[in-house]
Amino acid sequence: MITRLSELKLQDIRGVIFDLDGTLAHSNPDFAGLRRELGIHSGTDILAHVESLSTDEARAKALDIVHEYERQSSLKASWIDGARELIECLRAKSLPLAILTRNMPEAAQITIDKLGIDIALVLTRYDAQPKPHPEGIHLICQQWQLAPADILYVGDYLFDLQTARNAGSHCALYCPEDVPDYAQAADLLVSCYHSLIKAWPK
Repeated sequence: MITRLSELKLQDIRGVIFDLDGTLAHSNPDFAGLRRELGIHSGTDILAHVESLSTDEARAKALDIVHEYERQSSLKASWIDGARELIECLRAKSLPLAILTRNMPEAAQITIDKLGIDIALVLTRYDAQPKPHPEGIHLICQQWQLAPADILYVGDYLFDLQTARNAGSHCALYCPEDVPDYAQAADLLVSCYHSLIKAWPK
């Protein structure tokens, strides 16, 4: 089902940007294991932690660990139910599509190739400042020659919601199970992509 939390009209959306891991694909790294290996607490921003390390050697070692977790999770990626059909539905409406992910390029490409995700425009954390910074959405909007307010960003986590808000875009938060505390700032809560497909005007 979907829950509307704003006056957003889906017929006004002119482009859709997706997060990748946890949104289109079951490909999230084992964040708990990764944080344990890095020696940081639950909830700590992993990329911010890596950047905060005091030496190049320490940062490089930590990044190697992060990259390996990302690669391994991407190798096991599978489609989230309804995500492929949602992409096909939006393509049939001639809406431009893109992916904006915090993942590294190699891992993102592994997931995209493994699943055959038919979206050519992909920005990773090496192409734009990592979410929740809005740069990625702004770069995509420039390429599409659309305003951020015309865009729906679809994601599954706080950073996705913050990124959309920081960019001035709309956000659909995919939460198939528990609804997180921060979800109330989204425009749409989506527990099932098939419901979103049905809700989109013909």
